[in-house]
Amino acid sequence: MSAATIALPTRLSRRIEKLAREAGHTPDEMLKFVIRDGLEYCEYAVKIANEGLADLDAGRSVTADEMRAHFEKRRIARRARKAA
Repeated sequence: MSAATIALPTRLSRRIEKLAREAGHTPDEMLKFVIRDGLEYCEYAVKIANEGLADLDAGRSVTADEMRAHFEKRRIARRARKAA
């Protein structure tokens, strides 16, 4: 694994230190978790955004009125099930 040196702002460094204490890890260990999980989330967010853009480009979309009608039908069905 390659090593990298980054300068963190004091406020961010303190947050990492506090999180590490609470999790029972060293700040270096905690930073690895934070970067990994943050990177995984960013990768997921970019993937989902690109899939959404591809859907739009392919014409796979619905209007706001169609969405409202869909959720209104679901709400009515749920109320009917509760009343039964």
